[in-house]
Amino acid sequence: MCFYPKINDYKKTTPLLNLKEFYSGSLKAHGVARNWRGKVVRKFQAEVSGLSTGDDLTLHEFFTYDDGRTFKRKWDIKEEKTARPDEYNFTGTGADIFGQIVGQSRGCAAHLFYTLKIPSKKSKKGFSTLTVDHRQYKIDETHTLHFLKLKKFGFTLINSTVMFTKV
Repeated sequence: MCFYPKINDYKKTTPLLNLKEFYSGSLKAHGVARNWRGKVVRKFQAEVSGLSTGDDLTLHEFFTYDDGRTFKRKWDIKEEKTARPDEYNFTGTGADIFGQIVGQSRGCAAHLFYTLKIPSKKSKKGFSTLTVDHRQYKIDETHTLHFLKLKKFGFTLINSTVMFTKV
């Protein structure tokens, strides 16, 4: 049995991670993806642009992978305030998301769950899906560190670590 920290374990931690504030503006991301054995199978960089209006955050991400391939992504995140100023719930959508992104932010941490659509020639639908357990932590005013588990049928296929930096 695996035990993971729960989002409420981070309630009183700092610095406070407010997604709309942190991801507004220009950012760069650098990361690696590791297979289930821990071997690095992909390295990537991303240019990220965020626009915050009201309770909404729109993220535009442009990824460049170590093999030269590129990928564009747009996510729309809606913040739902709670009774506490340091706690946020949010939902979101994106073209590469099956269903909705659902998440919470407490203190320095945010925890997101979503199902990612991956292009697949083997699938009748043209894509396969992976469930994602996405945890991020604000390190300081210019950095967040992300840990993602991508799973299929409950088995972790990929672990990814990504550092976002405000520029």
